[in-house]
Amino acid sequence: MKVTLDTNVVMSGFLVPGGPPAIIVDLWAENKLTVVVGQALIEEYLDVLLRPKFKKIGTIIKRQELLMALLDVDNTIFVYPKIRLDVIKDDPEDNRVLECAADGKVKFIVSGDNHLLALKEFQGISIVSPAEFLVLLKSN
Repeated sequence: MKVTLDTNVVMSGFLVPGGPPAIIVDLWAENKLTVVVGQALIEEYLDVLLRPKFKKIGTIIKRQELLMALLDVDNTIFVYPKIRLDVIKDDPEDNRVLECAADGKVKFIVSGDNHLLALKEFQGISIVSPAEFLVLLKSN
């Protein structure tokens, strides 16, 4: 199953062991989930991961290595969206998630972001919280 993971899911997965985001990141790391990413999303992952609150994960180099190892998993698909969307006006950066997901033809966007979750669906892609995603994954 192809999904796009919003930055808040990946970062929460790193910070909060055992929670729904961590389970999803583990599924990605174990090649049990195909994750579609684009350059803008990777840059956002890295930008957020380098913030001071993530020091507990390790040094800047360790945090970069952690992200690069995750991106190197076989079930990671890189896309290069050619379209620029302007769907979410209140937080334009959220549009990068939509662009990535649409270009990668994913089934789900998994996010904790209220702007994205309020859409519920975009071009046939379901937008769900990490907890909702895990329930849906178990039912498939």
